[in-house]
Amino acid sequence: MQSALDQFRISIQRVRDLIALHTSVKAQATAALDLSDILRAALVLTVSALDYYIHEVVTLGMLEIHRGQRAEPASSAFSRFQVSLGSAREDRRIAIDIASWIETDIQQVYGANFLQQSYTISGLIPAISNSILNRLNNTSWLEDEIRKGLSYKSFQQPDKIADAIRQISDKQLWDEVASKMSKPPKDIKQQLTLIVDRRNKIAHEADIDPTLNIGNRWYIDESMVGDTVDFIEQVVESIHQIL
Repeated sequence: MQSALDQFRISIQRVRDLIALHTSVKAQATAALDLSDILRAALVLTVSALDYYIHEVVTLGMLEIHRGQRAEPASSAFSRFQVSLGSAREDRRIAIDIASWIETDIQQVYGANFLQQSYTISGLIPAISNSILNRLNNTSWLEDEIRKGLSYKSFQQPDKIADAIRQISDKQLWDEVASKMSKPPKDIKQQLTLIVDRRNKIAHEADIDPTLNIGNRWYIDESMVGDTVDFIEQVVESIHQIL
């Protein structure tokens, strides 16, 4: 699941680069030029990086559980995740057609002369076992199902994030994150909710403040966005340590 964190870090660095661009242009421009939309874009991309991380880490974690590379938590939601029978029959087809592919797979791994030699059944079991395991671990159908099942969901609000993580872990997410960040869980969830609410104002309401004149938007500055980036980064790094 490390790749999910690696991609998040790349995304966050791009956000920091965007903020630095704002600072650089602002230093050279006149006050009449409004550059605040660069900061709004940075805030939206920060929340997007969080959302993508949760989607990705849950997808990769579920695939690891399916392959037996990660233990399934006793009270996780993994076993209740629904897939279509049309896709699930892929594993059944592999089992039914075992005779048609196992010899080819063994020859590709161990060489063409491997099966021309004499073996006891116990001597063949490792080769057969490895061949079947490699074939079953090719779970592209399941990855497609997971990504499709999660694609319409947004993992930004604290409760939604906790629901997603329950697919791969039974830990009390925000209690654990709070311990890592040395803050009360309530404060972390409240701060995240406020950030997501502001993101929604920008993405869905043009960040317009309806209490002011036409064209006026909610206030934003570098410090506010910088604090947001730092906070989201802490949250994601803490979640990954827990997982």
